[in-house]
Amino acid sequence: MIIKTLLVDDEPISLKNLESLITSFAPALDVIGKAKSEEDALEAIFSLKPDLVFLDIELGGSTGFDILQKCSQRDFEVIFVTAHNEFGIEAVKAHAFDYILKPVNKTELLMAIDRVVKQIQQKRPTELPLSAGKSKISLSTMEGILFVDAEDVLYAESEGRYTRFHLNNGIKQLVSKNIGEYELLLEAKGFVRIHNSYLVNLHYVQKYIRGRGGYVVLKNGQTLEVSTRKKDDLLDSFQ
Repeated sequence: MIIKTLLVDDEPISLKNLESLITSFAPALDVIGKAKSEEDALEAIFSLKPDLVFLDIELGGSTGFDILQKCSQRDFEVIFVTAHNEFGIEAVKAHAFDYILKPVNKTELLMAIDRVVKQIQQKRPTELPLSAGKSKISLSTMEGILFVDAEDVLYAESEGRYTRFHLNNGIKQLVSKNIGEYELLLEAKGFVRIHNSYLVNLHYVQKYIRGRGGYVVLKNGQTLEVSTRKKDDLLDSFQ
């Protein structure tokens, strides 16, 4: 399992050193982006959807805490990497996974990475292979775990920290995990993220209506908005 990783630090040398350690000694982490300011970090978080963010605390005129406060639907783990040791309590309150002081010690870093990878693995939805080429996904509900065939899902809809699965039999099931935790699993089964709110099964897409982002029409007649940012991903999936 590859962990999509974002690095945020306004010091180029620190950013380079951290990236070098990760690429050399942590093969499970894929550095998909780097940011040096609050604005760049927020843009990268919303567009790249990382699983893990290494975040500096002092970022020019803002802080790493400012960034986290603006991520209302945080679905990634955070490891603070900072030269300041006085922000430990604030880091705990911000639900950070770990807190590493600069200069970064390789052993300490790798131990933190090992722990966070296990944490992310535990949060990922499980997949149960079936015969005849089918597969089930497990949906964590308030009552327990519901197992459904992925091909029976019309689309998944984000509801903050929860996800509502719309099935082809008309059932709507609210699940106690955010939509980002299902994205990688369902993309491998023919689903595409067409909007921050929607992950749709391409098998049920009957028509695409052009527009700034446009929208799709499902076989049951329902329409779902396509965001401008996700439009090309949707169209590419039909190539």
